[in-house]
Amino acid sequence: MEVTCPVCSQADQVISVPGAVAAGTTYRMGRVRLPGQREVADLPMAATLGASRHVMSRTQLAVWLSFPSRHYTPWARNQGYILLGVAALVHLVVALVIAMGKDSGWGEVLLAPFCLTGVFWGLGLLQVLGSYGARKRDLAEAPAREQALKVWEKLCYCPRDNVAFEPGVDVSFHPGETREYIFGFRNRAG
Repeated sequence: MEVTCPVCSQADQVISVPGAVAAGTTYRMGRVRLPGQREVADLPMAATLGASRHVMSRTQLAVWLSFPSRHYTPWARNQGYILLGVAALVHLVVALVIAMGKDSGWGEVLLAPFCLTGVFWGLGLLQVLGSYGARKRDLAEAPAREQALKVWEKLCYCPRDNVAFEPGVDVSFHPGETREYIFGFRNRAG
């Protein structure tokens, strides 16, 4: 079945949205220097890519048409637990050093190390609690994401008119509105 663009009624340049995203995304392997700052909001940073071995770049069109990433990243939770472990270890060492000194009470031994470790405790708790909230949000959005993925996989893009559309639905939209369209299935479904 030939898919035609609803704007120009031509089929010669129509491509699927997943294909357009794949064509606009490049991966390079090997030792390369990562850019200092992200130029596109959706591009992952060096920590996400893993050291400096892989570089991914995307065109603005690929960013607009790409399926939205999830909120939850397990690494953020793990970083929180690592920070809490470091805070506990430093707290213990500092408490032992204070306890070995003369004329130190238990209150001083237990509370004084918070001057050094309070930032680690706070950041660790923020990361653990933040990742818990993101995981909970991802679980709540899972059915909507499945439906949105089904819609996204059917979308097509016409570079002649710079519009994306769903075949069989007489609606075209700018590629920057892809996220709104694929999650708007609730309004179309009932």
